[in-house]
Amino acid sequence: MIRPGDIPDRLAALRRALGGRAAGAWRVEADRLALVAFDPAPDLPADVALGFEVATRSVSRSLVALGIARAAASGEPAVSLAATLPSDAGSGYWLRAFGASRSVAVPIPGEAGRAGWIVSVALGPEPGDDAVIATIRRFSGEAGGTGLDGPGPRLDNSDG
Repeated sequence: MIRPGDIPDRLAALRRALGGRAAGAWRVEADRLALVAFDPAPDLPADVALGFEVATRSVSRSLVALGIARAAASGEPAVSLAATLPSDAGSGYWLRAFGASRSVAVPIPGEAGRAGWIVSVALGPEPGDDAVIATIRRFSGEAGGTGLDGPGPRLDNSDG
């Protein structure tokens, strides 16, 4: 059973462990992604954080130019690089607004093995993509973690 109340604290721990500028968790629904939690870095301007939350509260799964929708559609992690994206819209705009160089969106299996959740972190060039993907999966319960419905594993680099 998913306990949505636990997700914000776990998402904040994940963002801190990865040194991320922002992290979000979306529930995969029939035709959209529904934002469940968003954790901005403490120094992220409030208007940027609020703007992102409003813009991504409900995202069409057909918008595969966005990393979160691409991860939901493919069932594979999606890496978006700010340098290769337009600066005036979508992921390119938000990554620049966050002061991040990339985002890594990872699908988390739900019922019947299909993506049930998407967890994404916006961050700089380090750590590498594989380490980020592994940490997100550990947070979510894959690869020996406890799942989005449990208390979550201790993240080694967490400051809290």
